[in-house]
Amino acid sequence: MATASRTARHPPWHRSGIGRRCGRSILLTLAVAPAPAGAVAADDVITVATMPALQAAVDRARPGHVIEIRPGRYRGTLRFTDRNSGRRDAPVVLRAGGGPGRVVIDGDGANITVKFSRARHVEIRRLDITGGGYHGVFFDKGAADITLDGNRIYDNHRHRPLDSHAEVKGSGSGAPRDRPRDITLRRNEIFHTSHPGGGNFQGIDCNRCDRFRIVGNHLHDIRRPTGQPHSYYDRGACIQMKSASTGTVIDGNRLARCHIGIVFGGEGLETPAHIGGRVVNNVVVDAAAIGIAVVNVNGGRVDHNTLFGNGRSIVVAVDGRYPRAVSRVAIRNNVLGRAIEAHPAMRVVDRRNHVVDHRRAPGIFVDPRRRDLSLRATAGDLIDRGARLPDPVPWDAAGMPRGRDAGPDIGAFEFAPSGR
Repeated sequence: MATASRTARHPPWHRSGIGRRCGRSILLTLAVAPAPAGAVAADDVITVATMPALQAAVDRARPGHVIEIRPGRYRGTLRFTDRNSGRRDAPVVLRAGGGPGRVVIDGDGANITVKFSRARHVEIRRLDITGGGYHGVFFDKGAADITLDGNRIYDNHRHRPLDSHAEVKGSGSGAPRDRPRDITLRRNEIFHTSHPGGGNFQGIDCNRCDRFRIVGNHLHDIRRPTGQPHSYYDRGACIQMKSASTGTVIDGNRLARCHIGIVFGGEGLETPAHIGGRVVNNVVVDAAAIGIAVVNVNGGRVDHNTLFGNGRSIVVAVDGRYPRAVSRVAIRNNVLGRAIEAHPAMRVVDRRNHVVDHRRAPGIFVDPRRRDLSLRATAGDLIDRGARLPDPVPWDAAGMPRGRDAGPDIGAFEFAPSGR
């Protein structure tokens, strides 16, 4: 059993609740426009404390502006376009003062709480985004290079039933310039606290989107639907990327108590539903229907995930809108509660996926009852037993290097003999 070089690169997200990967601090020296009424301008920050001041600061934002919001509840909506965008070297930053949970942006029943249309290079940090009618955050008309980092996005479903809802939504047209692209969703918590009736609702959903990075988030309690007005896979999915979306990275997320955990592809508007992309290092627990559904994916990969307590584990299914479409997907080194289910027409590379009988789980996982699915030393069927991949996943869900001196471990976590 190999143990050398297994030192965590980052603190484990599964102990803090939300991921800590991929963060980097940047010091900016900014030229700030005159502050709106009700705001205070520092050398590099505009601080706001009222909704009119916040909306004015957002409307007047220019490259390099940092807008800090003082603790409180702000009722209204925020809109970013090409007129109040940043640049790659000088993004517009909207952030909470006082730490997570202290600033609430309440859409107050409006269709969308925060919207990006043609916007570029904007960062949203540590806000609570809630109270919208259909969507908490929406990307369209070619919005690009947007980062949502460390936010809580929840209960944006004032319009009932839930038959056209996603907490985070992207929507593109057939024109490449109108497709949302290069969006990063990192370390966010996305959830419902209540669950009204309906049949078309998701945590994250995207049609015709390119190169989304969904990394280190915690999605939970997007629960069982009460109807089926559209696709089966629209119903209570925590993450769904479909309608000819391309290059999505779904990495290191924790998903709990969804109806369906991840829908890679889906019964969308175009075929293939998804091109390329990877689903790696995710932990999916207690999904009522399916942990990961693969639907009409051309050239994707599903590697090193851990699934436990789900109704079904990984299902490679027929696209109901395009029943002749064939998924081509590699599924490797996953820990499953049930065997992979694939329609005979699908082209699946199935390597070193290991089914764990729930009765043996206490000898494999640190605390399966509490859903701590990191590995025990007694998990001999998983440690160093993964296939060496031609396109390896270099880090595990906690940021530890994989298989430097032996084969990688199967599942989302590498065994850490001295703790993480």
